[in-house]
Amino acid sequence: MEHKIYTGTYKKIKKQKTLLSESYRIMYGGMSNKETFTIIPIKSMGHASLTPNIYYDINSHKIQVYDIAFDVIEVSPQYIIISDDYLGIREEYV
Repeated sequence: MEHKIYTGTYKKIKKQKTLLSESYRIMYGGMSNKETFTIIPIKSMGHASLTPNIYYDINSHKIQVYDIAFDVIEVSPQYIIISDDYLGIREEYV
């Protein structure tokens, strides 16, 4: 499934396609310069939150967020399009 995430907004993404699957929130932080874009995974437990910025090269075709790998389809300062159609958990990233 392709996900289009606009700068400053987040998308809830399910890890597996089952009813009781775990979900993650991922925010697109935009492009800090012409060669770098930022993904912000949002992890909350109670009143505590963890939101690190993860920087990727603009030429990255695959990215890893949590334990999910994504294909990068398109990157612009306004949005990013990523796909998790067939990737799921990738052994080479673990």
